[in-house]
Amino acid sequence: MRILRSLPVIGLVVLTGWAISGLAAETTGTEPPRFCLPLNIIDSVDIIDEQHIAFITKTDDYYLNELPNVCPMLNHHRAIMYSTPLNSLCSLDIITVLDSTGGGFQSMGSCGLGKFQPVTREDIQILKDKKSSSE
Repeated sequence: MRILRSLPVIGLVVLTGWAISGLAAETTGTEPPRFCLPLNIIDSVDIIDEQHIAFITKTDDYYLNELPNVCPMLNHHRAIMYSTPLNSLCSLDIITVLDSTGGGFQSMGSCGLGKFQPVTREDIQILKDKKSSSE
């Protein structure tokens, strides 16, 4: 008998979950973010600012990685290095910011990655334009 009394509550929870997920899909209008990108599809990396990195794939798909925290040493004049035991670069993996000095590279510090949000080339350009207009 207890199960029957719980069914209306369970139904309400399920319906509320559907309504919330539908609202989220309606407001974003994009694909969900990816937790990992396979290394073999990454063609290039474009550092936009201290919290945004664009990953461009060999099929010309774009993924924006918004770092969970600002990485003050990260900028488009520096390179990044990453090492992963997997065949993918994933959210929460650590990148190391490198500065070229005297013919070599010096580590400037490390930061964690966020999720990989699918975006368009135009989205990346808008973000770059906003960054350059605020400088």
